[in-house]
Amino acid sequence: MNRRKSKQIKNKSHQLVVDWLQTMLVEEEQKKVNVNNFHKYLPEQTHIFVNKKLMVSSYTPRWFQKRIKKIIHKKDIKDITWSDIESLG
Repeated sequence: MNRRKSKQIKNKSHQLVVDWLQTMLVEEEQKKVNVNNFHKYLPEQTHIFVNKKLMVSSYTPRWFQKRIKKIIHKKDIKDITWSDIESLG
């Protein structure tokens, strides 16, 4: 994967994290969350240790990136939405 494609995936994952966070917050807080400051709303731990394995925590930017990479061969990055991520399960 080239650098241009990985940057697009990273930016899309950040946008999906913001969209997800906005669904979880009250309207007043939703307006405050954007791509530049969403990190302060997420926990600091990005990985968990389960069944003797270190795994990526759910709903982190890296988790979204992994999901996008699974979908990318079917759709263009611009067309990927939150419902596509949910359908992966």
